[in-house]
Amino acid sequence: MKDEQSAERTLGMLRDLGLAYVVVDEPQGFKTSVPPIVEATSPELAMIRFHGHNRENWEKPGIGAAERFRYLYSEDELAKWVQPAEQLAGKSEQLHVLMNNCYEDYGVRNAAQIADLIEKAGVG
Repeated sequence: MKDEQSAERTLGMLRDLGLAYVVVDEPQGFKTSVPPIVEATSPELAMIRFHGHNRENWEKPGIGAAERFRYLYSEDELAKWVQPAEQLAGKSEQLHVLMNNCYEDYGVRNAAQIADLIEKAGVG
């Protein structure tokens, strides 16, 4: 209940300030985890940021970003985000989808995959 109240308060503040909330896909269950609340707080911009699900390295000390976010999404995992992307696109003028799984070419490959999935669904 407290987390829900905090989320609503934060989303309300972002709306009042006209700032875009960034929906985050990342490993859940950690102290630092941000829940993937699908919401747009700005009429101009909605965002989804993909960090991957590399649970093993999520809070591992002494490693770089590339190792922390070393995760290649499957097409099925990305397909689950098409409907939320459509929802966000309907609430804002622009939808930006960012890949932060920055190991080798993982982000580029997954960006092409989700762009194709979103285009096929007619989103945007």
